[in-house]
Order: sequence, then C-alpha cells, then structure tokens
Amino acid sequence: MIQDFRHDALTVFHGLPVFAFVHGEAAQLEPHGVPEDIESWAWRVGAAEYDGPDGEGIWALFLATVDTSRVRALTLGAWDSEMSGEGWPDYCGALIDAADRFPNLEALFVGDLPSEMSEVSWIEQADPAPLLAAFPNLVEFGMRGTSGLQIEPLVHDRLRELTIQTGGLPPQIVRAVGASKLPALTGLDLYLGTRIYDGGATAEDLAEILSGAAFPALRHLGLRNAEDTDALAAALAHAPVVARLESLDLALGMLGDDGAAALLAGQPLTHLRRLDLHHHWLSEAMIERLWQALPDVDVDVDEALLERDRDRFIAVAE
Repeated sequence: MIQDFRHDALTVFHGLPVFAFVHGEAAQLEPHGVPEDIESWAWRVGAAEYDGPDGEGIWALFLATVDTSRVRALTLGAWDSEMSGEGWPDYCGALIDAADRFPNLEALFVGDLPSEMSEVSWIEQADPAPLLAAFPNLVEFGMRGTSGLQIEPLVHDRLRELTIQTGGLPPQIVRAVGASKLPALTGLDLYLGTRIYDGGATAEDLAEILSGAAFPALRHLGLRNAEDTDALAAALAHAPVVARLESLDLALGMLGDDGAAALLAGQPLTHLRRLDLHHHWLSEAMIERLWQALPDVDVDVDEALLERDRDRFIAVAE
C-alpha cells in the first residue's frame, strides 16, 4: 500500500526510501550526491522547483549518470517546472522510449508532486496503458491526479498493487478500473474524492469491484478520501469482495456513526487483519463498539474530527 497523500511527495515507495535525484542549475546541469547502492532506493526524477531546470534535461542527465538497470522503483516528478501539473504525455513517452534501460523496474509512480508544485486537481495525467504495456514486469503502479484523463480498462498480467490518488476520481475511470484485466492484483487503493473535482463515484460505479468478480486475488481494498463514506460502508456491509479481504480501508473520508453501524450490522469483519478508518467523525461510543466487536482486528480510528469540526470534509480535495 502506498503511503497516505495529503500534501507531500512520497518519502517511501515500494518499501524503499525515496531518493530525489539532485542536480545543478540549468546553466550547468550535473548530478549531485548519487548513492552507490542504487537498488536500495526509490528514485524520484523531475523538476523540483519553479523556473528551474525542466524534466527533459533532468531526465537526460539521470539516464546518462545513473545505472538504471539497477533501479527497482521510480517516481516521476514534474516535467515542466513552470506548469508542473502538465507535460505527462511527454514524460511518459520519454520513459517508454527508455524502457529497455530499466530491466529490473518493479514499481512506478507517475505524478509524484507535492501541493506546493501543483494541487492534485491540476495534474493532467496521461493514459497509463502504454506505460503498463512497456513494463510487463511491474508489480506496483500508482498515479496522482486525473484531470482530463480518459482511460480504457487496464491490462497487465503481473501487477499486484494499483493506487490512484486524486481529489476527485471520475466515475467513468472507476468503472474502467473495475473492468480491467489484472489477474494478479492483491491491493487496490482509490481516492474517490469530491464531486467538485469530478468525483462522486457510487456503489453502482464500484459494482464490479464490490462483487469480487473484477479481481479474484484482491486482499486489500481502499476506498479512500470519499464524500459518501457512509453510503460506501453500507454497500460494503453486504459486498461479496469483503469476505476475501485481509485489509479494508475507508480512511481520509467522511465516515460517521451511520456508516460504522452499517458495517457492524452487515457481514462479519472478524477475519480482517486491519480496518483503517482514520480521519473520521465517529463518536466515542461508536469507537468503543468497533473495538468490542473486532477485538482481534487492528482498527485505526486515529484523527477523530467530531469534536473539532462538525462540518465534514475529505482529506484531499483541491
């Protein structure tokens, strides 16, 4: 599972600490402090500040100075330093052109931008299908932002983890994910977001996923950052997929007592190892009910917001 996104770039990816490929200014672009243990890091490559060197030059320098045959995990920062939420088709094309130089790449994350570079709703992503086709050995793939994105159902034989982080995940993309052919997928995290930023997926849009038909190997399901968390919880209470899960995640959304009560009134959850509900509006009485009903489950109810702010909000929007 890829770490929470609120505002910052990833610090850990694919179980590896992230190393930001450091370089000089545009006038004298050169690498700084490249570690020798290349395979021990997840590499973030891209523009890191406004009006600095652009991704095209940084990417060329990375290919020229790092033994990419040893890179196991890669995250792509900004391609255009001035319009950091744009340029993803060019960056993805550059990576695809260099695919043969990454024979050991296992994990890829596209759009690893902190909010100071680009709000998540501004990131204009490219269709990930060509990337997945170019890297058939990937086991983990993530992307941040979906502005203007149009995708067809994804196809990949080995992918085990898929994460899409956004302030608003369009329902048609949710349906495309549910229609994807990913037979090895064990972990799925979708940041569903708000209707204000084109989100608003319902249980109907998630039907293929909730039925269990979409991904037979699925063991972790995250429906995160959702406005209608209570309604999703009610749907999950009777969703066939839940019986085979080890981990269920409704974090970062607007869960309240009604949603938690629906979960407890539905099918048994005692088989879960973990139930992640952090960032919620649950009463102390409901939290106690969850702990009593699920004594052997790791129930994360951190970040209780009921007393602080009665008006609910998702963790990631703009």
